[in-house]
Amino acid sequence: MATNNSSIVSKRSVERIYYQEPHFYRYFVKKPLRRSPLINRGYWLRMHAVEQVIKQFLEKPSEKQKIVLNLGCGYDPLAFQWLSKDQSNCQRCRFVDVDFPDLIAKKSDVIMNTPRLRDLVGPCERPSNSSGVFLCSERYLALGCDLGNIAMLDEMLVTEIDTSSSLMLCTAEVSVTYMNTEAADALINWAAQYNDIRFCLLEQYLPAGAEHPFAQKMIQHFNNLHTPLKSVHVYPQLVDQERRFLDSGWSTTVARSLWDVWNDPAIVSVDQRLALNNMEPFDEWEEFVLFGSHYFLLIANRSSLMQDGPRPETPEEPPRDVADKPYSGILMARSDAISKSNIRRFGASFPLSPETLGHHGGLGPQSRISSTDVYVFPGREPMNPPDIAGIEPRMCHTITACDHGSLLAGGRTSPDHALRDCWLLREARWERVDDLPNPLYRHCATQVTLGTEDRGILIYGGKTHGNDISDRWLLWRASVGWVEVIPNDSELRPRFGAAMASIGLANGILVGGMTGDGTILNEFWEWTLDTEDAIPTIELNKARTSWRGTKHIIGKMGACLTMSPIGLLLIGGVSSSALDQDGDIIWLSRESCNDKPTAEWQWTLIDSRTSGQRPLLVGHTTFASHDFVTVVGGGAVCFSFGTYWNMEIITLSTSNVRGFSAANTDDLKSEPASHKQPVDVLTNQGISAQPVPSHSNNIAMAKFHLKSSKEFEGVLNRRCPVVFNATDLGTCTREWTLDTLKAKVGCDRTVVVHEATDTQMDFQNKNFKYSKKSFSVFADEVAQGSRQYLRSLASENPAEQPADFWVDYPELAADFALPPELKIVRQNMHSSVLRVSGPVNMWLHYDVMANVLCQICGTKRLILYPPSDVSLLSIPPGKSSSSISCFDPDLGQNPSLASAHPFEALLEPGDILFVPPLWLHAASPNDNVSVSVNVFFRDLEFGYAPGRDVYGNRDVQAYEKGRKDIEKITKSFDKLPRDMGRFYLERLADELKETALHYGL
Repeated sequence: MATNNSSIVSKRSVERIYYQEPHFYRYFVKKPLRRSPLINRGYWLRMHAVEQVIKQFLEKPSEKQKIVLNLGCGYDPLAFQWLSKDQSNCQRCRFVDVDFPDLIAKKSDVIMNTPRLRDLVGPCERPSNSSGVFLCSERYLALGCDLGNIAMLDEMLVTEIDTSSSLMLCTAEVSVTYMNTEAADALINWAAQYNDIRFCLLEQYLPAGAEHPFAQKMIQHFNNLHTPLKSVHVYPQLVDQERRFLDSGWSTTVARSLWDVWNDPAIVSVDQRLALNNMEPFDEWEEFVLFGSHYFLLIANRSSLMQDGPRPETPEEPPRDVADKPYSGILMARSDAISKSNIRRFGASFPLSPETLGHHGGLGPQSRISSTDVYVFPGREPMNPPDIAGIEPRMCHTITACDHGSLLAGGRTSPDHALRDCWLLREARWERVDDLPNPLYRHCATQVTLGTEDRGILIYGGKTHGNDISDRWLLWRASVGWVEVIPNDSELRPRFGAAMASIGLANGILVGGMTGDGTILNEFWEWTLDTEDAIPTIELNKARTSWRGTKHIIGKMGACLTMSPIGLLLIGGVSSSALDQDGDIIWLSRESCNDKPTAEWQWTLIDSRTSGQRPLLVGHTTFASHDFVTVVGGGAVCFSFGTYWNMEIITLSTSNVRGFSAANTDDLKSEPASHKQPVDVLTNQGISAQPVPSHSNNIAMAKFHLKSSKEFEGVLNRRCPVVFNATDLGTCTREWTLDTLKAKVGCDRTVVVHEATDTQMDFQNKNFKYSKKSFSVFADEVAQGSRQYLRSLASENPAEQPADFWVDYPELAADFALPPELKIVRQNMHSSVLRVSGPVNMWLHYDVMANVLCQICGTKRLILYPPSDVSLLSIPPGKSSSSISCFDPDLGQNPSLASAHPFEALLEPGDILFVPPLWLHAASPNDNVSVSVNVFFRDLEFGYAPGRDVYGNRDVQAYEKGRKDIEKITKSFDKLPRDMGRFYLERLADELKETALHYGL
């Protein structure tokens, strides 16, 4: 049942962005969240696939009553969607929802308390719950039943439905996979007893085995939720699922991956795929392919018209021909692991010397980066990375070597912000050169020879602004900059993510790529560049190909085409047909044939299996040197299951093919451009810093010794968080424990505490309750590990007055004092709060007031984000808190966190953390108990919201007024057509963003 709560929120996110009104998920999701574009598109495909099966079923002519039986329905409003949008085909249809009784009871309550839903199902009865029937009408039936209890399910259906004279459709979308496999098989076998029935099953499978990185992440994710996927281990392949149904008595069955479904225009038309691109910026195509390749849609049929006919044979795995076995002449080996501070994907590599590789830019664990890592072989002098001053962080760009150095071209920040600037690396410095004629990312580039000595860079395709795909060929020369190359009349379609390489003076090949509608192109082109005339031209021809074996994987997107000593290697990327590891590397060689007019390209699969973890060759980059091809970087967001990173350098040795001497692949070392150090936010201020440990890739905050009040005023002006250590807070740091606090405060003092149900408190979803109890009882329960949290309130009129520690707890006041260096805090104090916490995390939020957090007992870990990250952290408009758990972030659920800039502080007794206004932060006690005093103070002369502000977190007056003004502005467009209103509102939004940039936000 818990998996329903997550999936329904994701489907509501899809509904809000991709679906027109009426919306029905809204009634089951109280607080919607916007999921990442990848999750949105994946769930859209799941929903659309099932919708198409139901649509086909409903439109099938029949005099019989139709039954749509939703097995493991959760809160899915499938029935209401169809009753609303297709009344004519639903006149003789009854929708039946089946799930656990507790869930169906809640769903039934929502239906009966929502007029819109109640009207759709028609006059409805609510029989006794003991029967398992929770709602019953002519159009709708809600059954509470464990799907493992087939006898009970069958009895309820036979009682309520004339199954013998009905057409039935069973749908099970990611539900029966959580059942014990024997019980799930029994359910499938039970459904086959009915005549004229169809079964639609959508769930996960393992196309490349459980060892594939995506599969590992997926399996681990559901194991961590204590809802393991059970059928994938018994029926890992599509052929296994088909055999499963045929063996259970079904007449016909067809299983297809969701990626195959996506590419079927009868299910998802080209126009539909293109329309999705306009809904939200999207560029996670490789991850989308991986998702679609690990989910399947199966349709099984059982018809009375077929029961006396011959039963189809159980499908068999096709025998693998000896010639189909991958070639094993190339050896894959691994060298030293890459540190977490150096992992990146969708960067660009370039040679710094014949034995040295630079890896620039890309997407790191937290954000896009602009640094360069340097990789060297032993015995070679380490090189410093080139200066990157002026180059904006980016990903999906190219860096191509030429006679004049290496040319960096284009790239992107976000999917809807392509870049056009170009930089030439010359003598260890990047110099700005001519911009591209139009912004580009995901283009392909290669060096070409022009005449006898001159060399240039040829670029083709890529994405520009929005969803536009470029079909331009561009040539860069150092002497003239960029010129357009005119292609001959060919069938070459615009594409992005293709691979291109030169194979001669002015010849080359172009492989694969993806069209604007998300189709991987199964194409292989040869090209010849002609620069003799003033306007260069390029001739294109489809290449002749043959395969060593029967598996054809010409269509790839996001692959690297690398010239090695044995010829071209097509490395990694995603394809339209296979995820097998023996398709990760393909050797392209060309042979002349006497009976054919042109040379033919032979494609050979390379066996790249090796011991250890299989790499995920997405977003990687390659570098060829001597008899090696080195692969660095890469990884992918695995839907909502987490991010996989390639943590090792991969070396492909070709010595077995050409007889080169084998090199020691363990010798390749990573020389990072910079090492992670605690950040000194008080640079050149003469303050002594002490490093502190940091979790994951958060920036560790150094600790400083505070010397004077003037020094603290300087900290205020810089508006960056700082930790001060070894401060004198009074006797509290030596004397306070829970027992001494109980003795001092007294047993009769009543406090209001947060009593949480989970380690991570969530203010948005209120997964805690406010409880009144004595301080003594609270302290005893916290000592026993109870998830409780005290944020003290004013002792008198707490709803009207802010807390004042020294007034509210006079028995403790003498024990705590702010250091004299913080006199400005006391002079401008708004409130002071006693905080006592058990093992529970404070939610992510921001305060409008500046504050200092003084740690007294236990240690506390805090994560802070600068105000510029607010758009990445799911803070709803008008609110100041987020539901994101930044202590155990799930980048699949919240991919925007990868672009954030977290700082981390570890507070020990006597430490003081200064939190500037609007810095988002969350706190987690490292010990079972944490005690601190938090003092909020005003640092603005004017601008705070007028009136009552008990907690010091009301947004400033200008923002509150601005939100009201936005509402008025929006209403002023009501009389215009919707498209015109949206046009001008988006223009105003752009102006606001431009204005915000001038404020340096």
